[in-house]
Amino acid sequence: MSAEQKQILLFFWTSVKYLPVEGFRGLASRLYIYRSPEPQNRLPSSHTCFYRLCFPPYTSMRMLQDRLRIITQEHFGSSFGTW
Repeated sequence: MSAEQKQILLFFWTSVKYLPVEGFRGLASRLYIYRSPEPQNRLPSSHTCFYRLCFPPYTSMRMLQDRLRIITQEHFGSSFGTW
């Protein structure tokens, strides 16, 4: 991922636009990844208050990468309208 895509993913995951000076240790919570019960044709979702990123049970790494590419597009990753 490019630096811009990583920044968008961080915002999608946490609603934090930039990492604090302390890095990930400076965030209010740890980052969590969960498996969601959603069907595999769904995109990942996030619970930004709890720093949770939820993935449906994708059948391949390629499918996971494609879904991450979609959510790291600037117009999608900033769906809160605060980007």
